Amino acid sequence: MENLAFSLWLGSGIFLMAIEFLVPGLVLVFVGLGSLTVVFGMHFGYIDGILQQFITFFISSIIYLLTLRFLVLRFFTSVTRKENIDEDEEVMGSIVELVADINSGEFGRVEHSGSSWQARAEGDQTILKGEQVKIIGRDNITWIVQKI
Repeated sequence: MENLAFSLWLGSGIFLMAIEFLVPGLVLVFVGLGSLTVVFGMHFGYIDGILQQFITFFISSIIYLLTLRFLVLRFFTSVTRKENIDEDEEVMGSIVELVADINSGEFGRVEHSGSSWQARAEGDQTILKGEQVKIIGRDNITWIVQKI
């Protein structure tokens, strides 16, 4: 029984560390290290019972995850690069055409990127259909525009 438990912990540790290449995230390798910690404890006679095995596995895996993972991530940064994800920044300053009148304090519509969007004028302006306006902001799903 002792030999079977040793083999199961060793096999699961190696499997978890190997599967890390297929499922990136740098978690499974440290859980695999937790399994290998149990293997070493059993080999050197520090761990005997099944309860000790599981307690050692859970505690060591958590310690590895909370310490080594962040240490490794600090030195080996991710390959992914985050671009500017603020779409509004690309739109601000765009010149668009008004497709529905904007009366003072009311909403109208602008044509942008092939779609019609709700818009309102900055301040108390009245802008007529067909005029060119500049997008200067956004309030939820409403573009705030300014007469050129």
